[in-house]
Amino acid sequence: MSTIASVRLKTVKKALKYSAEANYYLAILISFAAAIMAMSGNEGFLNTGEDFYNPLINNLKIMLAYMLLAEFSVFGFCLIKRSYTELVVVGIFLLFIPSGLKFYAQVNQLDLDYSFDIFFLYTGLSHIFYGLLWKY
Repeated sequence: MSTIASVRLKTVKKALKYSAEANYYLAILISFAAAIMAMSGNEGFLNTGEDFYNPLINNLKIMLAYMLLAEFSVFGFCLIKRSYTELVVVGIFLLFIPSGLKFYAQVNQLDLDYSFDIFFLYTGLSHIFYGLLWKY
């Protein structure tokens, strides 16, 4: 392999790593904003609809708050350990949350907004990509 090709490959790897890192931080920021907005009653980001009443919406709000605390805890652990591979496991867990929410909505006969699926897909994939790219 020529030196020019190896320099280009290193540049591409660095660019991927930095973009994955920026995307991960954006996902954390969006998660934080969604949790704060949900706790304050603002439904501009994750729409819960009219079917939700106080006990049900409080369950979703508490779940978002716990998820945010878990994300910050795992990130702090990864930062101290200087290894981000644990974020892959968190990302996989985040990808499974929409199916649990759908089950929750089905049991309680609720209509969930599609934004929940997009939110957890984005945050889950952001965690996975950042955790995998940090290794290389």
